[in-house]
Amino acid sequence: MPVKKDQPAGTGPGKARPAADQNPTQRRTVPPKEREFLFQAFHDMRNPLHTIMGYTQRVLRKTQGMLPVEERENLEKVLISAEKLREIVERLITRYHRG
Repeated sequence: MPVKKDQPAGTGPGKARPAADQNPTQRRTVPPKEREFLFQAFHDMRNPLHTIMGYTQRVLRKTQGMLPVEERENLEKVLISAEKLREIVERLITRYHRG
């Protein structure tokens, strides 16, 4: 069947709509085993992040005034990135915990 100019490819009678066209407010039902796996994976990611953040904060605190500026800035970047990743993991945990 030919595609009309104003009709996106992959649509039309009997065609599934592309994922990008789906309603973003619709939530996908996650099977219980997959849900449990994801929840555990998110928790497992959180532990190393806390360790990275803790050691980075400790090094920054204990070496105040001793590290070259560039090295201190690099450690601060590590801490900022770890905090951003922790926020993402926490949001995912909250999302899957709520259902």
